[in-house]
Amino acid sequence: MNEKQLEQISGAIITSFINLHFLEEAKVSGLFKQRVKNNIKRTIDDLMDIEYKYFSKIDEVDEFEFGDKLVANYMEFISMLLNKFKFNDFSKMQEVAMAYGLDPDAVTKVSDKILFKNGANI
Repeated sequence: MNEKQLEQISGAIITSFINLHFLEEAKVSGLFKQRVKNNIKRTIDDLMDIEYKYFSKIDEVDEFEFGDKLVANYMEFISMLLNKFKFNDFSKMQEVAMAYGLDPDAVTKVSDKILFKNGANI
């Protein structure tokens, strides 16, 4: 597996993790009817395969375990976001990311101020 493939599989694992989270929530809500429910179950199984099977493949080809740790860190961060925020809050987070891309210094100053105010040591 080359570096590009490692990047692709890392992205697939992370997006599968996110999809799995929301599909499992929707599945238990009773939202889906029988045909869709069966397809969702297969999709959930496939997403779990991607997450678990290919996560171990990263370990096999990544001699410094950098990719493995990076994916694990991303998954932990995303898990925190998924559990702390509602889905619609992601739109606002995307706006903040876009604002950061336009003016990193201004966004950093605001975020540092908020974090300091709430007891963070940056």
